[in-house]
Amino acid sequence: MGIHVESFIQFIENSGWLGPLFYILLHVIRPLLFIPVLLICLASGVLFGGFFGSIYTFFGLMSTSICFYFLMKYIPWLHRRLSKLKEKVLKKDPDLNVWQLTAFRLVPFVHYHVLSFYLMERSENFRDYVKQTMITIIPMSVVYTTIGHLLYDLNVYGLIIVGTLLLILMIISRNWSEEAITR
Repeated sequence: MGIHVESFIQFIENSGWLGPLFYILLHVIRPLLFIPVLLICLASGVLFGGFFGSIYTFFGLMSTSICFYFLMKYIPWLHRRLSKLKEKVLKKDPDLNVWQLTAFRLVPFVHYHVLSFYLMERSENFRDYVKQTMITIIPMSVVYTTIGHLLYDLNVYGLIIVGTLLLILMIISRNWSEEAITR
């Protein structure tokens, strides 16, 4: 696809009051463009600030999760494909609760839609899926968007410190998540 993330973000920035709607739409089409969730959430902090960016990110993630739910229900080959990916990522079929899934949402190396697929499989119905999805994405929305906002306002030294801390956190969380998933 010939769409560049930077140009779309600049388009959102220049869209005035329609910017948040375009940002939420970006979340919905993000999987088709293979754009990482983390990148879009960080951009929200830059574009809209920590508070409003978190709100828009929440609505964007909920929109993409709801679209995902219906795609999985009505497109069998996509369901089978994601089921295989879930088996690779989660190795065993762990019994994760909603709070563990919330923690996994914060780990950048765990695929967003694999966790959504896991939530969908363990949910009794659509309403239960939406409720659990809301719980798992609130911290993700706030943390990633706030980090994006902080990175935008920091000077070079602050960026180096925050970048180093994020790198250490990602390494620790990756090791932790691998241990938790393969148990």
